Order: sequence, then structure tokens, then C-alpha cells
Amino acid sequence: MKAMKNYKNIIEYAACVILAFVFAYYLYGRGGVLIATVMIVGAVISIALDLYVKNKVSIDIISGDVSYFSKSELCSIDIEIRKSTRLPTPFIEITLETSDNLEQGGGGQLIRLCLVNRRVERVTASLKAVGCGGGYIGIREARLCDYLGFLRLKLTTPEKRAVIGVLPDMIEIVPDRELLKSAVDTSGEEEDEERESQDTSLFFNGTAGYEHRAYIAGDPLKKINWKLSSKRGELLVRLDEALVSSSRVFVLDLAKEGFGAVSRDRIIQSCFAVCMSVLRSGYECELYFYDGEPQHFKLTPSDDPQSVQTALSLAVPSSGGIDVYDDELLRGGRGATVFTDERRREYFSFIVGKAAGGSVAFITTDVGLAYVSNMWSVNSLTYVSKPASFLVTLTKNLTAFLTYNSRAVLP
Repeated sequence: MKAMKNYKNIIEYAACVILAFVFAYYLYGRGGVLIATVMIVGAVISIALDLYVKNKVSIDIISGDVSYFSKSELCSIDIEIRKSTRLPTPFIEITLETSDNLEQGGGGQLIRLCLVNRRVERVTASLKAVGCGGGYIGIREARLCDYLGFLRLKLTTPEKRAVIGVLPDMIEIVPDRELLKSAVDTSGEEEDEERESQDTSLFFNGTAGYEHRAYIAGDPLKKINWKLSSKRGELLVRLDEALVSSSRVFVLDLAKEGFGAVSRDRIIQSCFAVCMSVLRSGYECELYFYDGEPQHFKLTPSDDPQSVQTALSLAVPSSGGIDVYDDELLRGGRGATVFTDERRREYFSFIVGKAAGGSVAFITTDVGLAYVSNMWSVNSLTYVSKPASFLVTLTKNLTAFLTYNSRAVLP
């Protein structure tokens, strides 16, 4: 389309020159020749200036290593354009390239300017952050367009991209007891029912100990430390040493094919919210995610939530999927909760097989998925719930359809 536009400009300009000669031949010779000469000389000067200035212009992105922003905040970077000549430059068109969690993601943003008196010019590109996780702002292409629109020469652009980290929101959620059980149940199929029952009872009930957490609705009243609660002014539940020292494993695995910024935002947000909920409850946890390199955090209740928030703001999909982590991550009966926006059935089957007997829970963004038994879904409000199986959903829809039609037929 742009090449066609250039041809159109050339044809229209040539037609004007021809009309000037026609005017000179039939009406006023000296005036027509003067008009045609000025147009031809102007075109030559415009093209010559474009060719000369092409190697005299440089473009660079001015930014630090990483810039952090909150959701709905404007992400701004500075672009510096320099010229090494006193002559004015033709029009410089810069097209930005951004990640899809920024407002202009995919469509780009056009910046157009020319340098006349100044040799250095800085322009600010501002984009709105719409989803948490790692992002970037770069320059897709830059072109030098002459004044008459005949040529659009490509300029050298920097390979550097401004790395943007969009912070997930601090959302407090009440941990679901069944979800927590799914997340920390590390008993394999080969263990007997008696030990599984003891482990589950130990996790949810606890025994007398020296550490405490805030009371959550549904906790046994006998586990409340009434004396300490009266001093602190809030209900506190005792934790046993085995509970405190045990660790939960959370894996954030974003789909490399990509299902949009909204889906990725929800899954990162839910991972952060669940991790913070577990830490506030007095438990330790391990967090695996990818930000260009595989990351492994061992988190304790005393850790600063903002450090986890900052780390997850750079989370991006990995080209190798969950295989970028240690093979022992899901093995050895450790168990894990995998946060993912993946939707392919074979993905979930692969993870379950890779666990080799370990317990794996999945938290996804699609409420219709029920590929494995231990699967949960998260909505836009970071409410985690267990989706019904396909058979249950089909039965409910069929029942509603038959009920509606039976009412319509009856008089």
C-alpha cells in the first residue's frame, strides 16, 4: 500500500508538470515554462536531500534496564533522533513495536517529525499497560520520506528494546480449603490411605506449635490460641513445625503460542494472589516462572510481597514450556500447582505423565476445561473455582433446553 502511494504521488506530480507544459504551449509560454522548471527542480532537490540525509540521521531508545509500571498506568520511553548535518531533514516516520499487554500492542504507533534547527530531538512514546507480565517497546522500522512523497528510505534502527514490567495488583483472597489441599497434597498413588489421611489432617488441622497465622473461616476452633489472640486483638491459629517447614510448589507456565494479554494477565494475577495468600497463612512455598531465564524462588512468610510482585511483573512465556525447569520439579512425589493459560488437552496429559506419580493441580483461565480431575479455573476477579466436568455441563444444558421447550409446548 505504501509503495502504491509513492507511485501515485509520482504520477500525480508528473501530470502537473505535463499540464504546465500544455499551459506554456497554448496560453502563456514563459509562465508555463517557469512553472514546469520550478516543479522539476523542486523534485530533484527533494530526492537529493532525502538521499544525502539518509546516512546523517541516527535513532536510539533512551531507557534503563527495566521500567516498572502498574496496570492502567502510562508506560513512557524516550526516543532520541540525531542528525550530523546543518541541512533540515525530510520527514522521519518511526513505527513502534510493542508487546500485546500494552495498549498499542500489535498495531504499532506512528511518530512523525523532522529536524530543522535542532540537531537532537527527543520524543516520548506513551502506551497504556493493560495486562501484567513482561512487555517491551521497540522500533519496528524508521523511514525517511522526502517532502514530495516520492521516496521512503529505510533508516537504521536500534535492536535494543525497552523492557517493561507490568506489576500484578495486590489482591487479597481467602484460600479455598479444597484448593489448598490440591496444591499441597504430595502423596502418590502407591501410598496407603492411612498415611494420606494423616498428612491431610496434619495440614488442615495442625498441632500445638510456636508459630501462628490469622484465623480463616472453617478452621477448627480448638486450634485458636485464645491467649495470644486476646493480646493481638485478632484470632490466631497455631501451626506445627512440620507444617511451617513444609513447602508448596507453584509453577507459572505461560503458553508460548499466546492466548492474549487478558488471559495471561488473569493467570499471572491468580498465581501472585495464591502465593500471597499462602504466605499470609504462615506457610512457605516455592515459585517457578520464566522471565527470559528459568527462575526459582523459595518464599517464606517474612518475605516482602513487593519483591514477588516485582519478579512476576517480568514473567513471559518460555519457548521450551515447562521443560526449561529441572526434571525433578514434578517428580519424587513433591506435587505442584501449575498456573497456565494453555488450553491443549495434550499439554495437561504431558504434565500429569511427567509428574510420575506426584500430585499435580492445574489452575487455568478457561472455565470450560476439565481435562483432568484436579483442575481449577480463575475468572476476571481472581476467584478460583473448580469447573464441572463436560458430562455434568452437558447434562445441565440439556436439562435446561428440554425444560424450556416443554414449557413452550404446554398450553
